[in-house]
Amino acid sequence: MTAVDPGVGRRKRSFFTNELALHIFLISVGLLVTIPIFIAVFASFKVPTDIINYPPTLLPEVWTFDNYVKAWTSTPFSRFILNSVVQTGIIVVFNVLFSLMAAYAFSFLQFPGRDILFYVVIASLMIPFQLTFIPNFLLVSGLPERCLGLLGEGATFCNYLGSNSYFGLTAPFLASAFGVFLLRQHFMTVPKDFHDSARIDGASNWRFLWQILVPLSRGPISAFAIFAFLGAWSQYLWPLIITSDENWRTIQIGLRFFLFDQERGADWGAIMASAVIALLPTLLIFLIAQRQLVKGIAMTGLKG
Repeated sequence: MTAVDPGVGRRKRSFFTNELALHIFLISVGLLVTIPIFIAVFASFKVPTDIINYPPTLLPEVWTFDNYVKAWTSTPFSRFILNSVVQTGIIVVFNVLFSLMAAYAFSFLQFPGRDILFYVVIASLMIPFQLTFIPNFLLVSGLPERCLGLLGEGATFCNYLGSNSYFGLTAPFLASAFGVFLLRQHFMTVPKDFHDSARIDGASNWRFLWQILVPLSRGPISAFAIFAFLGAWSQYLWPLIITSDENWRTIQIGLRFFLFDQERGADWGAIMASAVIALLPTLLIFLIAQRQLVKGIAMTGLKG
């Protein structure tokens, strides 16, 4: 008979114990993250007296949809959602487009100062948005006057370039240094022979990018698009400052309208209902694309 090494059993027990502890920790963190979401969802179905009751209860005593009706009808909520959808769509499309082209140039094209320029792009990640906030605001808000002064009063499109416009909501976020870095790192893992063979066969850089490289990079591109969507949808400070007209507010700004009621104070039921509506798109995107997100991050190498 073959003797059983006692060390093997100890290692198995140690591995099982470590895995169990890790799963308990992850489940605990998951509960801490999801409990506030469940509280918000159930509170959105409560009547005002249930929300302020003490001790608080998780489930409503009386279920009601009045908070959702109030959230949708007492403010131009549909307009807020439309603005957020358009703003987010524009940012995601241009982020992906510009990042693809820049990452391709930094990966496959040879030109003087390529690596230095890439390091400059990466260095821009260390500059906080708050540092460029005022220059961006002055530039965007003053753009219509500069445009009209340059092109004349007949250039009516200049009026759509400043604040209270989709251009103003999206202009500072149309390019992403993080996207350039993420996609460039993946492109560096693609064999250069693919590019050389395509060029020998007469394919242009543009054709190689869209017909060969993009299909090979759907995972990282999808992952970056999800990151761009989450960042754009949850923006608060910039839309708050660059818009003064209620018709150009986004859904995140629209939540403030329920924070103070002249008669009753904060309308927490409507706030919770609005927050749940604002949360749904990001939650659905994550649930639908979580596998693609993990796959895209795993496929993104760190080759220099």
